[in-house]
Amino acid sequence: MIRHFKIWVTTLGLVLAGLILFFAGSLYVGGCSYHNNCVDGGRAQFTHTPIATLIPATLPANALPFPSSSSSDNCTVTAQVLLSAWVSAGFSETQAFNFTDLNNVACEASYTDLQPLFSQSNLWYSGSLACTDCHNAALSKAASAQLDLNSYAGVVAGSHRSPGSTTGVDILGGGDWQASTLNQVLFVTHQMPYGLPANSVPAGGPTILAGLPLAVVNATPEPTPSGEEIARPNTPGGTGSAVDLTGDPVVGKQIYIDNCQMCHGTEGKGDVLNPGTDDGTVPELNPIDSTLVSSDYSTYAYNMDLFIQNGSRPAGVNPSRVMPPWGSQNGLTQQQIADVIAYIINLNK
Repeated sequence: MIRHFKIWVTTLGLVLAGLILFFAGSLYVGGCSYHNNCVDGGRAQFTHTPIATLIPATLPANALPFPSSSSSDNCTVTAQVLLSAWVSAGFSETQAFNFTDLNNVACEASYTDLQPLFSQSNLWYSGSLACTDCHNAALSKAASAQLDLNSYAGVVAGSHRSPGSTTGVDILGGGDWQASTLNQVLFVTHQMPYGLPANSVPAGGPTILAGLPLAVVNATPEPTPSGEEIARPNTPGGTGSAVDLTGDPVVGKQIYIDNCQMCHGTEGKGDVLNPGTDDGTVPELNPIDSTLVSSDYSTYAYNMDLFIQNGSRPAGVNPSRVMPPWGSQNGLTQQQIADVIAYIINLNK
C-alpha cells in the first residue's frame, strides 16, 4: 500500500514538472522562436516608439485659440501659409511679416500670431496635444528631440540641444522654408503631431485667425473729440470675443490682482518702474489713457481689448516689462478678459 502511494506521488510530481517545462518552453518559443536573441520571435518588432509618457489624446474639444466673434478683424489663414511666411521673412520675434490669406486679402502678422500653433491643444485635430506638451524646456528630461517650442528663443535655438546650450540643430532652414525641418515634419512627411489620425488634418494644416489686413494696419487711427489719436498697441491683432461678453467687475478685481497688479499697481495706480522705456514706468490704468475712454461701453471695451488680447511693447530701447498677449496666447479666457475690462472701466468712473 505504501509502495503504491509513493509511486503515485512520484508520478504526479513528474507530470507537474513536465507541464511546467512545457509551459515555459511555449512562452520562450512564442516570444523568441528558436534563437537566443529574440530577433525572430512572433512579437511584432517596433520600428518607432513614441514618448513613453505621452498622454492619450482624449482631451475634450476646446474653443479654437483665436477669436470666434464676428467683431474680429483677423485674417483667415492656414498654418502652412502662416509659418512659411514667417520663416521666409527671416523669422523675427518682433518684426511683422506679410502674407495673403484664404480670402486673398493682404495681411500682416507677427510671431505672437503663430505661437498658438505650437501651444494650443485640440488645434491640429480633435483631441490633439499641444506641441509644447512634448517639445518644452525640460531638455534634460522629457523634451522630445530636445526641442523647446514654448518660446521664440526655444524655437530658433533648434533641436537636439543639451541642457544649458543656446544652439542646436536649426529647424527653420536658415530662412529657407522648403528646406526647413519644420516644413518637412509637419507638411511633407506628416510625422507630427504625435498620434495624427489618417486624413484628419488638411494638407496645409489647421485654419486659424491671425494677423490683420494691411488695410486695417495702415488705417489712420480714429481721432477723439479732442483731436487726439486713440492709443493702440504696437503689436498686430484684432479684438476677441470678450467684447461681446458681459464682464463682472467683482470677479475682474481678483483676476486683476492675480495677473495685472504686479505691473500696473494696486487699483491701477501705476508707479511701477520699467527701465529701458522712454518714460521709465508702466502705464497707469487709473486714470487710464484718456483716448481709450468712451461714453459708449462697447467702444470703451474695444479700445482696451486690443491691448489685452494682443499685448504691447512699450516705446524704448530695451523695456524690462512688456505687456503679454493675454488673449491670443490664452493666458486668460475671453470671459476673464471681459471681467478685467469691466473692473478697470469701473475704476475710472
